[in-house]
Amino acid sequence: MLRPTRPAAEVFSTSIGKVRNADLKLRLQDSLPAIKNAANLYAVSVAANDLHNYPAEQTVGAVSRDELVTNYTQRFAGKKGPARFIYDEIKGLPKGGRCPYCDQRDVATLDHVLAKAHYPALAVAPDNLVGSCTECNKAKGDAPPTSLEEVILHPYFENISNERWLWARVNEIAPCSVSFFPVAPSGWPPVLANRLAGQFQLFGLAALYGSQAARELSDIREGLARHYAAGGLAAVRSELTHQWHSRIHNQLNSWKTAFYEALSISDWYCDGGFSHE
Repeated sequence: MLRPTRPAAEVFSTSIGKVRNADLKLRLQDSLPAIKNAANLYAVSVAANDLHNYPAEQTVGAVSRDELVTNYTQRFAGKKGPARFIYDEIKGLPKGGRCPYCDQRDVATLDHVLAKAHYPALAVAPDNLVGSCTECNKAKGDAPPTSLEEVILHPYFENISNERWLWARVNEIAPCSVSFFPVAPSGWPPVLANRLAGQFQLFGLAALYGSQAARELSDIREGLARHYAAGGLAAVRSELTHQWHSRIHNQLNSWKTAFYEALSISDWYCDGGFSHE
């Protein structure tokens, strides 16, 4: 996923450019070095897998947490805010406009990887802002991480899309359903595997993908029945394998990739299980 290119100092300076209160504007301007240092420390902490030790704070220089949060909500995220165009730039970074956390719903907001309520110096830091869907943003919450295992896999810095980790299985009873689960590749360190499992649970991905799979099972039933009538189990398996292969090259860890693979290797499903409602 593309990372924002604007430095934190530029974004912060843009956001406070039209502050009218002279005292507030001076205090905000004076906090700029601290804002720059916070963004630099953030990048170092991410690279060192140490984001859980990033220091929480309530003030930045002479600026309070509430003033910095207001700067985000009114001047950065606000529809008429001077930095709203940067908000929209960052919101547009996820591929296809899809939330990078669930890879299913559309991006609707920006998520603070480290919540602005506890880390106000990072409220408008681009590296700390990720386009996400509303549901994942709410599920993640604002609680500070207390260990590395509680740190969300960062879409800008931690690319796990090139290794297969999402799998599925057919529940071979009527009515048919498909279950989804993560399995970390064998070479992953245990802490990374635990972070993946925790994130999968946090965002409710098993239920989300399961509900999407239920609709897909209904949609493909009639077409598979025609294949079955023409060539039996082998014809159904051939069609499902084609669907699997056409997706795995495009997106290794999409729920549809795992879904069609699981269907194609199930003798029960290919031999008429698809017809059970």
